[in-house]
Amino acid sequence: MKKWASAMIAAVAFSSAAVANTQDYKLVTVAGYLNFYLLNLNACEDFHPAVRSAAYDAEKSLYPYLDKLYSKMGGVDGANQKMVADIVMKRRNMLNTQIAEGDFTVEHCQAVVKILTEDGLDKTLLSALE
Repeated sequence: MKKWASAMIAAVAFSSAAVANTQDYKLVTVAGYLNFYLLNLNACEDFHPAVRSAAYDAEKSLYPYLDKLYSKMGGVDGANQKMVADIVMKRRNMLNTQIAEGDFTVEHCQAVVKILTEDGLDKTLLSALE
C-alpha cells in the first residue's frame, strides 16, 4: 500500500510539473507572438508616417493581452522573464536587420495593422491567457 501511495504522489507531482511547464511554454509562446506585433507596430510608427496613426490605434488592442500575460507570468520577478527578454531581443535584431536591408515596407506595416484591426489575433493561442 505504501508503494502504491508513493507512486501516486510521485505521479501527481510529475504531472503537476508537466502541466506547469506546458503552461509556461504556452505563456512564453504568447509573449513572443504579442511582442512580434508590438515591435513591428513600434517600428511602423517610427519609419512609416503614413501608417503611424493606424499603428498607434492597433497597438492599443495589444495592451489588454500584454497586461494579462504580464500578471500570469509573475510580473517582473516571473521565472520566464529572462527567456521572454531573450526572445524579444532576437526579434528586435531580426527587425533591425529587415529595416537596414530596406525590407521593412509600408505594405508590411499595413498588413500588420490589418491583422490587428480587422482579422484579429489567434484566439487559440491567446486562450493560454484565460
